[in-house]
Amino acid sequence: MAMNPKELAHAEIAEIAPLIKSKEISPVELVDLSLSRIAELDSTINAFIHVFEDEARATARAQEQEITSGAYRGPLHGIPIGIKDIYENGPTTCGSKTLDGYVAAEDCFSVKKLKEAGAIVVGKTGTYEFAYGPPTLETHFPPTRNGWNTNFECGGSSSGTAGAIAAGLTYAGMGSCTGGSIRWPAQCCGHVGLKHTYGRVSRRGVYPLSQSLDHVGPLARTVQDAAYMLQGCAGFDPLDPGSADVAVPDFSAKIGRDIKGMRFGVMRDLYEDSASPAVIRAFDAALRQIEKLGAQTIDVPCISLEQLLAFAFPLMWADAGAIHVRNLRTRAADYGRHTKLYLLWGLCMSNAAYQDGLRVRAQVRDQLLDHLTSKVDVLILPTVGFQTPRVLEQTPGLEFLHGEAFPFYTPIFNHTGLPAIQVPCGFDDDHMPIGLQIAGKPFDEQTIVQAAYAYEQEAGWYKQRPDI
Repeated sequence: MAMNPKELAHAEIAEIAPLIKSKEISPVELVDLSLSRIAELDSTINAFIHVFEDEARATARAQEQEITSGAYRGPLHGIPIGIKDIYENGPTTCGSKTLDGYVAAEDCFSVKKLKEAGAIVVGKTGTYEFAYGPPTLETHFPPTRNGWNTNFECGGSSSGTAGAIAAGLTYAGMGSCTGGSIRWPAQCCGHVGLKHTYGRVSRRGVYPLSQSLDHVGPLARTVQDAAYMLQGCAGFDPLDPGSADVAVPDFSAKIGRDIKGMRFGVMRDLYEDSASPAVIRAFDAALRQIEKLGAQTIDVPCISLEQLLAFAFPLMWADAGAIHVRNLRTRAADYGRHTKLYLLWGLCMSNAAYQDGLRVRAQVRDQLLDHLTSKVDVLILPTVGFQTPRVLEQTPGLEFLHGEAFPFYTPIFNHTGLPAIQVPCGFDDDHMPIGLQIAGKPFDEQTIVQAAYAYEQEAGWYKQRPDI
């Protein structure tokens, strides 16, 4: 399979891995291409905070020798990836002035596993400050710009990882997701974000936002590639209190199976009153394609967006405020204005309100689990209800997370811990990507991967790439 450099830069891992195994493409060639594109384009995109040029080249040379000798490790072997800069892995800033100059003593658990699988880390990707404060033209690190249109941002908080994949700087990468920070940026950049079941991947060595909500996981161009990435980083970690001691299955096992007869529960109550017309059009078209494949779509009752936002973000910011309270007392001036605003908001939450939020969260989880055990096989709804925002010049107010202008539907699966995957489902009037998410039973990532892959292949949106 002959590919020119641009085609190779935007290829899928599933296409490249067999060529690496057969020695038709070398890890050295891929890393050279990745680093050359970073040098050429990243001054515009701002996807990377740190680039590991020497380390990546040395690793690629060593892996080339391994593969030549027949020691091929699997589909991630020799693949350049980016790691969100809240992961302990060399220089680690969390997108904040407060951590300028910090260098991690060792790699975090999930990065170690990915390296063992053969992935080559070419650098640390940009993030909203501490994974929550949205970047603007006035923040310490500049916003990552979207390869589909550089006037637009990449969503967050895993913005740099998403932007790097869209621009063809890496083939996949790692993000983190506390309220949607894997799935929303994947939507904004037109690819796949996979939030696993809570506890499936260790969070040890990843700077926390909320201990009860944080998930770390992959972004990639396709469903198959995301499954490969999850395979590489999943596993029990006895030193992470939230890690689940469950077997790691083959996440690709159901890829290619049809979805005829599968029941998709449409969570219309959550999105129908707040999603933009462009999002509704794209999502309704996706439901018709899913029905064309022989699946059923069934409306299932759920909470409204107003009810979700009444507890979702307040709980998150209360947890974040508790993590940062000491630094807020001593180094408040080093935080971005938006980050500090959200943290202070979280510290204002009363214990009674926090406990009420936890009770509602448990009720919502019970309702969704009841649907998934008695009525439907998976749940489906748009990823978010708004279109990709333009790069902000100044700090937004609390409306950014109140839902008035930015209706997020992603937090419901962080608060319930259910696995969810984002897949592209069209474009808006500005030709910016729109997405949907499919969620399933705890530790049943295989089924949501099966469903997402079937839709992805039928719809074909994954074949479109930004011209950059």
